Amino acid sequence: MKSNASSHHGPKGSSKGRILLGQSVVRGFEGHAVGDRPKLHLPAIAVLGRSNVGKSSLLNALLKTQIARVSQTPGRTQALFWYRVDGRFDVVDCPGYGYAKTAKDKRAHFSEQIDDVLSGERPVNCVLLLVDGRLDPQESDRSMALYLEELGMPTIVAATKWDGVKPSQRVKQLRSLTGEYARSIRTLQPVSSETGENLETLGRAVLALIKEASTGSPAQETVPHLDPQEEE
Repeated sequence: MKSNASSHHGPKGSSKGRILLGQSVVRGFEGHAVGDRPKLHLPAIAVLGRSNVGKSSLLNALLKTQIARVSQTPGRTQALFWYRVDGRFDVVDCPGYGYAKTAKDKRAHFSEQIDDVLSGERPVNCVLLLVDGRLDPQESDRSMALYLEELGMPTIVAATKWDGVKPSQRVKQLRSLTGEYARSIRTLQPVSSETGENLETLGRAVLALIKEASTGSPAQETVPHLDPQEEE
């Protein structure tokens, strides 16, 4: 277990500098063993996804910093990183799943860490599940979505790399993803870290989910999942 605090702030008067989820973010904790947690327990959202889904890029876009390391090589996240936003809640960056070149023992360890953070003694309150918006639903993502559903974990599914989907294919692809992942208690939002498409909407949805999941009261602003017809 390791603390490696670094702080990033955006000017309060500038929307350009303001992070989408708050005003400041600190990376203050790394969990290397099952059960590792920050001493101060705050509401938390876990960010999950396959190793090549663009997790670090999306986190940096939502937090408007370069706090999460972006690598061209999948599977570089080797711990659970707690990013504390405005001292109010934590965003937990989990190791990616489904990367075949990761050693078998490491895959098992990462799986245990993720399982513990979802259903252990002090689980997170909700989840942001990332799937690759350019691809048909993948079996590993289906399995994770089903597991989260069985846990009753409030979840937003973000379909990443949406800029890589051709305009002529967007309606069909969105229908496929929505049919697979969207439920009455789980929304889906296509986004692009590259172009910023729908990031503001996703940021609002994440904040609303954290508030609702941690307090048990519906947030004042709710963001419904996107209707595939809206892409036409």
